[in-house]
Amino acid sequence: MSFDAVGDVWRLPDFDNHLRSIVSPGWARAVCLHHTAAPSLAQRPDGLSKQHIRNIRDFYQKKGWQSGPHFFIDDTEGCVMGMTPLHEKGVHASTFNSSAFGIEVLGDYDREDPLSGRGLKCWENAAAATRSLLDFLGLPATPATVLFHRDDPKTTKTCPGTKVKKDWFIDLVKAA
Repeated sequence: MSFDAVGDVWRLPDFDNHLRSIVSPGWARAVCLHHTAAPSLAQRPDGLSKQHIRNIRDFYQKKGWQSGPHFFIDDTEGCVMGMTPLHEKGVHASTFNSSAFGIEVLGDYDREDPLSGRGLKCWENAAAATRSLLDFLGLPATPATVLFHRDDPKTTKTCPGTKVKKDWFIDLVKAA
């Protein structure tokens, strides 16, 4: 496990090309969505930068983690920022680490609005990236393949936020 994808950034069309250039790992059977909570959209008015991702990596390393989520998504032009390489299992939701790619979406969706403005753009970008990952795995978008952190029976978290509804997000993935 590693943070070897920190610094990798793709626009969504380039992300599809990247996925076509690598072999799908046999362990992944789903995508698990999270929200960063902190930082929130208000705390990152210009989205995420490579330095922000390095800072998050450093925070995870101080916690003793050997890897983190696979990707971070914000509202900037379909940007996908890497953290953990796809051939490696990440750390993001204990029950799902061994079977799902992890995506962190910028924002605090217990408080911020996912249905309009920057919040909606973040979730549209996350839906497009999720669609790409599911296509990469040869899987349809269903409640079994699109997981939320709060679906993990080992947590009491609301992640990816109480304002994000799974059926709404799956519809976004299908439309992406």
